[in-house]
Amino acid sequence: MRLLVPLLGMLLSCVAWSADNASTESKIKTLLTTPKSWTMYMEFSDALTPGDRAQKFTWEYFERDGKVWGRRVPRLAFGDCDSEVSVRADGFSFRWCDPQLSGGAPSLSYDPGDSRYPFKSREPRKLWLQAND
Repeated sequence: MRLLVPLLGMLLSCVAWSADNASTESKIKTLLTTPKSWTMYMEFSDALTPGDRAQKFTWEYFERDGKVWGRRVPRLAFGDCDSEVSVRADGFSFRWCDPQLSGGAPSLSYDPGDSRYPFKSREPRKLWLQAND
């Protein structure tokens, strides 16, 4: 019986943690798919926000078959695809379709305190997302 009580406590805390993560992931999905489009800024920089030299892309995120997908708009003539987005409790990651941008799956973190750029990466090639109205 002594062993059962701590095990039950651990099980309940794991269930609660899993429910919290699921609700946070649901919030990330909603945040990504609600705006019609996003401006993605990309720059090699140590700055906290994108500069004038940052490259800009327009992206849209949508749900299909219970998954979140992203794509550049307007579509590219070549090297373009719908990219499945891996949503996490702290943000998301995706794979580039454009062969010129390949080289890993960028990971963006959600910053609830930043209303202008709520999603951003911390890699040497930084990315910021800004919702378009």
